[in-house]
Amino acid sequence: MNTIVFIDDEKIVRDTYNISMQLMFGDDYNIECLDVEKELDEMILVLDQVKDKVTYFIDEKLKHTGVAKYTGIELIEKIRCIDSKIPIYILTSAADDIDKYLGDIEFVIDKNDWGSVGGDDNFLQRFLRHINTYKDIKSEQAKRFDELFGKSLFNTLTVEEKEEFDALNLIRSKVLINEGVISEKALNELKLVSVELNEIYKELTKE
Repeated sequence: MNTIVFIDDEKIVRDTYNISMQLMFGDDYNIECLDVEKELDEMILVLDQVKDKVTYFIDEKLKHTGVAKYTGIELIEKIRCIDSKIPIYILTSAADDIDKYLGDIEFVIDKNDWGSVGGDDNFLQRFLRHINTYKDIKSEQAKRFDELFGKSLFNTLTVEEKEEFDALNLIRSKVLINEGVISEKALNELKLVSVELNEIYKELTKE
């Protein structure tokens, strides 16, 4: 099941968007609406337990109820350390204030536009395109992992292949380490495959 994660610190908002997203995405997607944790690393650990994630919708003002110590943007920056390609959208009532952060997200959604006439259909087309691209990237990662794993059974991997294999294995296992969520070594291993994955991403997103 493809899981869409929605994060907001107000229950009434979570309940509202849960219904709206179920209607929008249909039975092919599971909508997981999550409350915030107090600390950023605690929130990341909760997200790691959610399986088969394909996209995030995150409210910018996660501090509104006074529980969380971080904003939506700060949470997104942490998520990007673990998964640089998963589609992320930010919900806000002040879209103009988020422009400088567009490098970390697909686009900003003005809450006033959600549910507008014709708006949901336009949003859905864009969401599904991003989700399908992400799933293609994950498929390429899995294919490459299987290739390297198969080779390792009968031959010795080169140093470069071993590093790539370890990085891909890290992505698959999602092992989180307490120091800054994942260690500097783990982050460096992820960066070793980022160039190849970026090339795959460019190919998949060509118009």
